[in-house]
Amino acid sequence: RLADNTNRYEAGHRGAPRKGIALLQGLAVCGQCGRRMTVRYSGPDSACPVYCCLADRNQTGSSLCQEVRAPAVDELVVQTLLKALEPDQIAIAIAALDEIAEETRSLEKQWALRRERSRYDAERARRQYDAVEPARTLEKAWEDKLRLVNEIEQEYRRWRAREPLVLQAQDHAALQELAENLPAIWHSETTQPEDRKRILRFIVQEVILDQKKIRGQVAIRILWQTGATSEHQ
Repeated sequence: RLADNTNRYEAGHRGAPRKGIALLQGLAVCGQCGRRMTVRYSGPDSACPVYCCLADRNQTGSSLCQEVRAPAVDELVVQTLLKALEPDQIAIAIAALDEIAEETRSLEKQWALRRERSRYDAERARRQYDAVEPARTLEKAWEDKLRLVNEIEQEYRRWRAREPLVLQAQDHAALQELAENLPAIWHSETTQPEDRKRILRFIVQEVILDQKKIRGQVAIRILWQTGATSEHQ
């Protein structure tokens, strides 16, 4: 299930992880204009990655929106990631997700009753329409009930799409195992940059960078896949 979630996140507009050591490739967003940043490599042998916002230059021919050197930013994001996935933090997160799941189950029951009631009312209106000589008032009442059923179903689907996935018991175990093994996996010499990017994308949705907000510093805001945000400098 966790692997399926990873594939779903990678199927988004960020694109699949590419080669290169810049961890935030596809995740970095310009804090000035909100556009996604690209990566270029500078320095000797083009070994130093830089996150660039080229949107204004490409569209209007004006100067770069901003450029941010990647190494320090990547290191801070990695430290934050590993800290967030320490076993004790994972246990807290799982407990919070379980509470959310319980609320979701309660709301699901309420939705089930509401949907069932709308379908029952529509069926009753149909029977009334069939039982007598067709009348415009009964026909309209039936149409209104059917329209309400459709509206409730659409509203339910929108609500369901916004709700977080409910973790199963095997997900708990997988998360705990990930927390225990991630530091070793992350720092292993056999782990490729693309693998680190995939791990990062499973947990982080985007990272907003702004080096113009605070003079001499880069303001960093991490949007996690849970919907939570954290701010760093």
